[in-house]
Amino acid sequence: MAFVNEYIPADDFKKYGFEQLNRRTSRGSTPADDWTIDRDADIWLREFYVETDHTAVRGGFTGVSAWDFYWKGHLMMVKLKNLETGGGVRQHCWARKKLLSIDIPAKIECMRTLIVKDLEAALTAFKDGGVVSSATSFSFTLEA
Repeated sequence: MAFVNEYIPADDFKKYGFEQLNRRTSRGSTPADDWTIDRDADIWLREFYVETDHTAVRGGFTGVSAWDFYWKGHLMMVKLKNLETGGGVRQHCWARKKLLSIDIPAKIECMRTLIVKDLEAALTAFKDGGVVSSATSFSFTLEA
C-alpha cells in the first residue's frame, strides 16, 4: 500500500493519543485533523502547526511548520522551512522545503537515511494540503 491522505478515524485518534498530542504548546495554527498514512509500512505524518509571528511579513507566516512523524513505532517531531512553492488550484503544484530538525531516537539513528526517505515520500503524498489538496500532480524536494 502507498501513502494516502485522509481524516484521522476516531479509533486511530484514540490509538495514537492525538488528544494528548494536541495539548502540546504550538507556535501557530491548530493541529490538523487529517494525516498522510501508509498503514502497511506503519508510517504516518500529520501537520502539528504552521508557525506564525504577528510581526512577520506575509500575514505573519514564518514559513516554518512542525509535524508529527510516526515511523514504525517511533513518534518524532519534524520541523520544516518552506523555501519555494508554486502552482495553483487544479494545476500541477510543487514545493521545496528544508529539513530543519527531526528528533530521531538514538536507538534508530542508524536508520536516518531511510527515515528521511520515508518522510520525503509522505510529504510528496501530502502534496499541497493533504485531504484538501486540489493539485492535479505534485513534485516535491526535501533538502536535508
